Amino acid sequence: MRVSMRYNAIPAACGAFDYGQVEDYTVNLVTGTADTTTPTAPTSLTASGTTQTTTNLSWTAATDNVGVTGYDVYQGATLKATVTTTSYAVTGLTAATAYTFSVKAKDAAGNISAASNTVNVTTLSSSLSYCASQGNSTADERIGKVVFGTINNTSAGTAGYENFTAQSTNAGRGTAYTITVTPTWTSSVYPEGYAVWIDYNQNGVFTDAGELVWSKTASTTTPVSGSITIPATATLGATRMRVSMKYNGVPTSCEAFSYGQVEDYTVNITSVPVATPTLVLNEVEEYLILYPNPTDSYLNITTTDSRALSYRIVNYLGQEVKKGKFTQQESINVSDLTSGIYIFESHDGQKSVSKRFVKK
Repeated sequence: MRVSMRYNAIPAACGAFDYGQVEDYTVNLVTGTADTTTPTAPTSLTASGTTQTTTNLSWTAATDNVGVTGYDVYQGATLKATVTTTSYAVTGLTAATAYTFSVKAKDAAGNISAASNTVNVTTLSSSLSYCASQGNSTADERIGKVVFGTINNTSAGTAGYENFTAQSTNAGRGTAYTITVTPTWTSSVYPEGYAVWIDYNQNGVFTDAGELVWSKTASTTTPVSGSITIPATATLGATRMRVSMKYNGVPTSCEAFSYGQVEDYTVNITSVPVATPTLVLNEVEEYLILYPNPTDSYLNITTTDSRALSYRIVNYLGQEVKKGKFTQQESINVSDLTSGIYIFESHDGQKSVSKRFVKK
């Protein structure tokens, strides 16, 4: 390699000039090493919020020796989309139809990972028509929150019936799940009765044997909780769950009653057990609630543990991005986090519990 400097002019490669200098160096040229390392496969692919024509996919980020540049989303064997985030909203589906989805990661060199786990989704039926049920007045009491699986819905609606079937959770056959209902009273506290139904055979009614999955006689307890075990005979796919709260009595599935509220949700029955969000702290069953989820600014934390607890937030590479302490009700600013999936870990000094949340 020749480096040349000449006064007041650009030097030529060969020849002498009046003022300046020339230096020669040796450069060894070798064959470059191509990036042939494939990313790891994405993991924990799940579907939520399934409707007649849509579903929401999310997964755990893949890793790569250089860096993952995107994800290919497959509907069966067909490439549906390429995204740079760890979530994708699928549209254009057909009602009452079964689909399979998987995801592959890729890097800048074009290396493509193995496929993630496959998630099975059955869209809601357009033909089923469920009976009407409602509270005729929510002036004194209504349903404030429902938690079941990944459903974690705080509602401020005051209609006697609320349709939340766009919110869904997977529930595995043979697996027990905890349902928690929190009442809201405007002033005086009244005794409330509760009932929950799941249309296990997906025939549009809640009156079949075993479809009244939990009930509780009237009381002023708040919140109230019960256990629901999905039977091994439940039909796979998306179906309706009805949650009803009635003043001073246990409601029936198609009832219009004087005071209270009814809410409908979607449950996707799967053959694979899905982890329940029931948590254990100090040998007592407790609940750690994160909302809104997904969030774009503040993550609200609620726990029934009265002590100050430690927390940390980690990304899916295991890197700690935030930590601190929180009490029974806390709001944590997560607006500075990049979009993606994170784990919120709570510690009481002896045990820890974790829940996933999505930063928009």
